[in-house]
Amino acid sequence: MFFSKSLIAAAALGLSMSLQAHAHAAISPALGVQGTPARNDVQRPSTAKPCGNINIAQTIDSSTAVKAATNGSFAATITNFNAGTDGSTQVTAKVDATGTGKSFVNAEVLQNGVKSPTSTGSTQLVIQMPAGTTCSGGATGDKCLVTFTTAGGFGNCVVVQQATAAGNNANAGAAAAGNAGTAAAGTNASSTDATGTDATAAASSTAAAATSTTTTTTTTGKKHKGHKANKGANAANAAKGQAATNTQAAKVQQQATANNTQADKFKAFIESFRQSKSVGTRAARIARRAAEGPAVEVLA
Repeated sequence: MFFSKSLIAAAALGLSMSLQAHAHAAISPALGVQGTPARNDVQRPSTAKPCGNINIAQTIDSSTAVKAATNGSFAATITNFNAGTDGSTQVTAKVDATGTGKSFVNAEVLQNGVKSPTSTGSTQLVIQMPAGTTCSGGATGDKCLVTFTTAGGFGNCVVVQQATAAGNNANAGAAAAGNAGTAAAGTNASSTDATGTDATAAASSTAAAATSTTTTTTTTGKKHKGHKANKGANAANAAKGQAATNTQAAKVQQQATANNTQADKFKAFIESFRQSKSVGTRAARIARRAAEGPAVEVLA
């Protein structure tokens, strides 16, 4: 059997393209692929077909999604099936926040692979989506689509689920529950505070009453002490006055005694004088009156 040169060339080209299509590298988790991608899952992304031959609309919700961090970064794994540039693990990445495959923008590759690896294996990639990216694709409305292209021109798409968007509803529910709990706790705390305030007010009233009682007792005590002191002072004054009176009375008594003694002496003198004078004389009459009357009258 003979074959033309053109037929042989076409067959060789077809075989080469077939081998090339089933080699190189794939990024997992790959869009439209369940589990770890194999050689035949490798695609050739292009502007017209950013995810190769995979139907985006039919596979975005059924494909495994990568969870993005809150800062918009995520990790994926690239596996090369042959060495060299055809098996390159060095990639570029673009992200479509709508998840439709129609609005891609460049993403930053923070950790990349090797342009021409010398062996096969798996390498981790780290991608940073543009700041302010809000994923809105898929049935959940929180998925982005990222297309990867290796230095050899191969690759595939990966679904990325945004952490903040995915957690919004749950976070909102948790926040609502938390706020409700906090509000309830706050209300109880307010009630407790109110009770505490009433108790404090009562305690304050009691303290005020106690203070008032103490003040009254103290004041009363002072009054009682003052009254006693006054009574003592009055008694002392009275005693002093009485002593002075007694002293004065004693002096008066002494004076009266002295006067009486003087009067007695004077009467004795008059009596002696009268007896020495002749009866009927003026001197005798004066002496007689002095003897009969008080000494004061005589002297007057």
